[in-house]
Amino acid sequence: MEPAGPYLHRPGAPLCEYIDYIGYWRHVGDVPHRSTALPRGAVTVVLDLSGRDEVEFAPVGSAAVQIPSAFVTGAGTTSYVTRIDPGQTVMTVHFRPAGARSFLGIPLGELQDRCIGIDDVWGPPGRILRERLIETASSTARLELLERFLLDCMKPRDHQLAALLPHLEATPSITVAEAAALMEVSPKRLTTMFNSEVGLAPKTYLRLRRLQAALRRLDDGEQLGAQIAADLGYFDQAHFVRDFRSFAAITPTQYPRRRSSLPSHLDLVT
Repeated sequence: MEPAGPYLHRPGAPLCEYIDYIGYWRHVGDVPHRSTALPRGAVTVVLDLSGRDEVEFAPVGSAAVQIPSAFVTGAGTTSYVTRIDPGQTVMTVHFRPAGARSFLGIPLGELQDRCIGIDDVWGPPGRILRERLIETASSTARLELLERFLLDCMKPRDHQLAALLPHLEATPSITVAEAAALMEVSPKRLTTMFNSEVGLAPKTYLRLRRLQAALRRLDDGEQLGAQIAADLGYFDQAHFVRDFRSFAAITPTQYPRRRSSLPSHLDLVT
């Protein structure tokens, strides 16, 4: 049976080293689904399979714009509203931080807070991929087709941050100076590496890792904001609340009522 709601597919090796999950959603509801996608510090590919040429892209706090229906959105600090209409099918590729570098072939800093069509990234093969996905009937076959395409695009490389990023994930309270010291490089050199391989400056990336760590703890039911703030390296609870609100437009105490079934998303209040 075809999955109707959001289905998160975890690819096997070697794609799992670069991709967190591939999302698949065939929306069978009567009204559009709308939610807010929070920044993850990583690249996402979105593929609309309804046959339309353009889709609406709505950054939070800005006017909606029309963009190609198959697009890449870079790492950044902007949240945006996602909309899936009844009968629409959407596939997404959620890369791990720095994971997209092996597939896109460009410094990821060029995509920061930007959306570009996949034709501008992969050329005619990107257009052909979407056409074949639309023509393919089953979700299983579509996932296999997308994985084969990604494997063909992949150019494994020894990126300089491979050893550092897991450490930052486990210790998001670390400072940029401490991270540079671990790499035995200057903060300026570290910034250059991050802009190329992650698509963000290291200070911004660490803010997003703290946000994501806070979301996980709130998802687990933790309610002590002061403890979360102390553990994640915020100056105090007020700093934690301000930073959280700057990304999510709500406070941590409001988050449990807005949490979506989709990772790092908020349900919209109607």
